[in-house]
Amino acid sequence: MNRTISAVRNWFRLSPAGRGQFPAPVPILLASQRDDDYRTLQSFLHGTKWSVERALSWNEVSSFCERHLNPVVLVDRCFQGTDWQSTVASILDPAARRCVILLSDVSDPYLWNELVRQGGFDVLARPFERPEVLRILAFAQRHSTADWPSLHAPRQHQRLAGKSR
Repeated sequence: MNRTISAVRNWFRLSPAGRGQFPAPVPILLASQRDDDYRTLQSFLHGTKWSVERALSWNEVSSFCERHLNPVVLVDRCFQGTDWQSTVASILDPAARRCVILLSDVSDPYLWNELVRQGGFDVLARPFERPEVLRILAFAQRHSTADWPSLHAPRQHQRLAGKSR
């Protein structure tokens, strides 16, 4: 009986007035034209605290990032036929805490290192595995909402005592 009550309390989030409400799902953006990516992520995230929204264009990506504070963005390596470096650079914003996860058919240490150097968060290789997807999303969400230093430093040089570093 107590276990059931605990489960119900965990499922509901109490509002300030004390009335229960269903917790709002945490939206994750998928920027990919691949239908199989969308179907797979929808099935993996069903029954979790996350929901997946899909963007098929840059306008949809931009709109999502404006509507959501600290978003987690999963982006296909070949989104809209551009190279992944340009894609990641256009999504990242030094003023926002966006976690960009690159979706790729291959994953190697070089790709991961280059992505992180550009300010991205992680690489998720196809075919996706549910435990790996959930682990990466949980860590990305914690990072984007925590008060940790940003993953990407400004690309401009700092001036100290009148000299460039």
